[in-house]
Amino acid sequence: MRGLLLLFLLFLTPFDAAARPANHDVEDLGAVAGAVLACGAYKPLYQFEEILSRYFANTSANDVEEETLMRRYASSKASTFRVMRRRGDNCGSTVSEFSRSKFFSFELYSDGSLRDPNGKFFYPRGRNGLAKDARKIYPAPRGR
Repeated sequence: MRGLLLLFLLFLTPFDAAARPANHDVEDLGAVAGAVLACGAYKPLYQFEEILSRYFANTSANDVEEETLMRRYASSKASTFRVMRRRGDNCGSTVSEFSRSKFFSFELYSDGSLRDPNGKFFYPRGRNGLAKDARKIYPAPRGR
């Protein structure tokens, strides 16, 4: 039940460059990740964290803000993992809901740029466009 509540909070989290993640949003994301980690779903969690780390980097004003977001995320993830590892509730539904989150619709490019499901790009700090040689690496292009 707690896992489903955490996933519901994930879907409510705004992912927009103008609305940088608030502290409680970052902690909610960490809590969801901790629950998924406790369920042993390493592959979707790895993909989620790869995209999330680029999102934090591309929407943070500077390195200090990015590091603060990552520390809060990691702390919340670790706390939830410890609790959920002991309980192990609803792992099947938790992982299933997590795998359908909006984050898995993001595209990650080799230069660190992200494209959200609405087509909006989030470029690395100091950039205002894709690098000429950037290619989509997640989701993997068809035919690979």
